[in-house]
Amino acid sequence: MPSNDGESFGSLEDLLQFLFAIETTVEGEVNKVADSIDAVTDRISAYLRSTIGLASATSEGAKPRPRPPATIRPVGYFEASTNWISRHRAITAAVVCFLGTGAFLIWRQRRLDRVKRRAKRGKNGQRTEIVILAGPPSAPLTRSISLDLQRRGFIVYIPVNSLWEERLIQAESKPNIHPLHLDVTSPSSLSSTIRKVTALFDPSNAPKYPLRLASLILLPQTPSPSESRRIVDISADTWSDALSIHLLAPFTLVQAFLPLVLSQRSSILFLTHSNTPSLSPPLHGEANVVAHALDSYISTLYKEIARSEGINISRFKLGALDDESDRDALQMAVALRHDNSSQSDISSSPVPGHRKVRGSPLRELHLELFDAIVGKRRGTVYVGRGSRTYDVLGKVMPHGLAGWILGLRAQNEEVRKDTKSNGVKNDSQVSPEWERVNHVSGKESA
Repeated sequence: MPSNDGESFGSLEDLLQFLFAIETTVEGEVNKVADSIDAVTDRISAYLRSTIGLASATSEGAKPRPRPPATIRPVGYFEASTNWISRHRAITAAVVCFLGTGAFLIWRQRRLDRVKRRAKRGKNGQRTEIVILAGPPSAPLTRSISLDLQRRGFIVYIPVNSLWEERLIQAESKPNIHPLHLDVTSPSSLSSTIRKVTALFDPSNAPKYPLRLASLILLPQTPSPSESRRIVDISADTWSDALSIHLLAPFTLVQAFLPLVLSQRSSILFLTHSNTPSLSPPLHGEANVVAHALDSYISTLYKEIARSEGINISRFKLGALDDESDRDALQMAVALRHDNSSQSDISSSPVPGHRKVRGSPLRELHLELFDAIVGKRRGTVYVGRGSRTYDVLGKVMPHGLAGWILGLRAQNEEVRKDTKSNGVKNDSQVSPEWERVNHVSGKESA
């Protein structure tokens, strides 16, 4: 062993013993460190095993239990309907809105139909309300409206200008429907008639129950839509006759009764057929011109009088109406004309033909007309099947599309062929309607 005083090893054996002692010491220290590391590793492993085991146990306990197999049971109609409604909510909402709106409209219409519409009377039941119905006495619509108004308590006066028309009204044998002789072509005769009518409403004539003019109803005649011809084929006399019969007559009538209407605070009602004129189709120049002229006149009259004077001016646009109930009116007109005319006259100027039309019942027109007379309806009133639809289509539809829908292109070709074969009418030709008027006036003078 070497000494502490730094002396060198004496021999090789001493050196080997020293190295052996160092090896033994280092080996012992390394073993101690390895044992410490093994102990720490064992503690960490135990801790991790305990932590992972607890987490796995917790996750297994949190998992939901599997559901039991569903049992199939029969589904009833109510439950099946409920399931279908829950799956198709949009369709269900649309159906409910449609059915609800329809049910409300039906309920309101039936409620209005149940309301009794009667004209005002005196305390002793005397009729005091007068209506002037200016329309062709031979027209089924004029007859239907007059009968309905007298049934509701009005006194109806229908202007006439011939003996035949007077006999047609007297043939009804209704004590409250009277003819009113009115010649719009004679200013003196027209003024005399207006004075007589105005005298009816003088309180001195009936101080206890004075009469009152409830309404002036006009049914302007319009050219027949079945007469199709081009504008170049319409003569000047035909235009003159059309404007005189269909426009000048109602304008003169309104001008004559306007002071009385303003004094009595009455209503003015216009009834015109609007299905074909709304589309303004080609080959119907007369009907289109007359219809648009009436529209402009009524619009101007409304702006000048209705707003300032508070007079009810309404326009009835009529569609397809079911006039089966008025077939006997045409038969009566034919019988009376047969008494006053020869067989050739009947064939040359026949009564407007009756054709079966599937439209709205006339009761709708009667109810709407009464409401307008008493002031419950104002403005434009659509009555009859297709009246509102045709009016909307006429405003939004292109001009060429109307003729294409009505199939008038082929009809135009037929009219051209007829014109070439028969020749263009000269300007001196008079319309059949004007010939009929002259013929009737000639018979009266004879």
